[in-house]
Amino acid sequence: MASGYILGISCGYHDSAASLIKDGKVLGACEEERFTGIKHDSSFPINTINWLFEENSLTPDSLDAICFYENPKLKLDRITKSTEKGGWRNFFSKIKILSRNKEAYRDTTEKLERLRGKKTKLYYCDHHLSHLAYAYYTSPFKTSALLSVDGVGEWETTTIAIADPEIKKIASVKFPHSLGMLYSSFTAFLGFKPNEGEYKVMGLAPYGNASKHIHKFKELYTETKNGGFELNMDYFTYEYSTNSMFNQKLSKLFELPNRLPEDKIEQAHKDIAASLQQIYEYLFFRLLTTLYNRTKSENLCLSGGCAYNGTANGKILKRTKFKKLYIPPAPSDAGSSIGCALHYYYSKNKITDRVDNINPYLGPGYTNSDISLALNKYKKDVWYSKKLYEQISDIVANEIIDGNVIGWFEGKIEFGARALGNRSILANPRDPQMKSRLNRVIKKREGFRPFAPIVKEEVASHYFEYNHTVPYMNQVVKVKEKYKEELPSITHVDNSARIQTLNKGQQKHIYELLNSLERLNTYPIVINTSFNLKDQTIVLTPEDAIKTFINCEMDTLILHNYVIKKKII
Repeated sequence: MASGYILGISCGYHDSAASLIKDGKVLGACEEERFTGIKHDSSFPINTINWLFEENSLTPDSLDAICFYENPKLKLDRITKSTEKGGWRNFFSKIKILSRNKEAYRDTTEKLERLRGKKTKLYYCDHHLSHLAYAYYTSPFKTSALLSVDGVGEWETTTIAIADPEIKKIASVKFPHSLGMLYSSFTAFLGFKPNEGEYKVMGLAPYGNASKHIHKFKELYTETKNGGFELNMDYFTYEYSTNSMFNQKLSKLFELPNRLPEDKIEQAHKDIAASLQQIYEYLFFRLLTTLYNRTKSENLCLSGGCAYNGTANGKILKRTKFKKLYIPPAPSDAGSSIGCALHYYYSKNKITDRVDNINPYLGPGYTNSDISLALNKYKKDVWYSKKLYEQISDIVANEIIDGNVIGWFEGKIEFGARALGNRSILANPRDPQMKSRLNRVIKKREGFRPFAPIVKEEVASHYFEYNHTVPYMNQVVKVKEKYKEELPSITHVDNSARIQTLNKGQQKHIYELLNSLERLNTYPIVINTSFNLKDQTIVLTPEDAIKTFINCEMDTLILHNYVIKKKII
């Protein structure tokens, strides 16, 4: 008899992850980087798989199916054919690329085969279908328009579809023409790391003059039918190279050499970032207009790595005819581990009744016993006291008002790139020095990068120009004029903020903290940034949290209902 267990896996490019599903319910999911400490870890997620097996007392023979987030054979075909376009000048580089990718193909497929139980099916889901399925099957919508935009998966870079309830593809954009690759190419051009530094480019864009380079960007693409586009590949090399994403023609076009990571950020770089964001949004909204016209659905599910572009996301409900928007907490490749498994479950079993999977807290959790053991290990460095949970919100609220920075750790770790209140650093958004302090001495990152606020869902529209829920911190909206000076440390240079709205059912203890702040005659808003330092992954275990706390200028650590302070030596 079938067990109902389905294992979903994504790996091989970036943000490897695994998930476990039973009868359509997501039991657990986590990125591999949380276990290895390697940011954006692309390796086969064996640590995550072992955790899922141990947590649920499973063996490979317990699984009905193993689902993989893309078709590795089609991916290899694309890499092989694309690499050949590089010509003879990069012959030895081409041989190395092809050899490495053939080896990666064999390694992944062999590991998947070894993981199979005696009766376990192996299912390869198309890359963008995995993205779409993750967004749709975890959404509250029975029918919806669907859009997936990223760098590339197999041969597609963008897919539009409708779910009613079966997912049906409408149109796509093919590699090498890619909004994700366009953005990543300029991320590299501006001196940041592709697949990681795109957030920095978005943060930099409001400091620039978008009109400065728009005419130059128009040299880089042509519009096609059905809202599509084609890039001018005379300027880009990512199609056949792993060492570069652009050539010197791009520097000549912008009359500027590409910035090196150690170079100072000049106004010219800010202007390019601003123009890039504007062009991205122009092409993005052409796709959305086509999607609405083809589906007439008022619901939209958005996924793919580009769904982390919060600046564009925050404009969707204002600039399109869509009335409701859902973006899952992990829209990049990590979330596809859930998507491919859910697609298998619903399509293979012909099931139309949906299971509620709106829950971002899917990773490992830890008990007070685990916390106590970790604290004893570091008792020479910290002192602590155990409080009633009911006391924690008032204690932390007063500390935040006093200007203290709080590490907050509770429950299961969030799935996705955003800390949503279980592995967070919290601080006072009304403190004008807090943004600078957090960037300089806690996160040790560029000073121009903004911080996001958590706000009570029911009062969010009082402070921000937006009246929709944003539970996963994936939309940038305007701070209302009368509050922008009152909230200096979450208000970006363009008067925007990437908000997270919260109700009691999502994270009750942070919600109570917001209530405590309100009772103390301040705003029910806190800065929320991920609990990690520079080049560190988000903390997973109580010990991770304590070590991070000790090694930075954080003032207080909350581990469940333990209040922890550093000993002054």
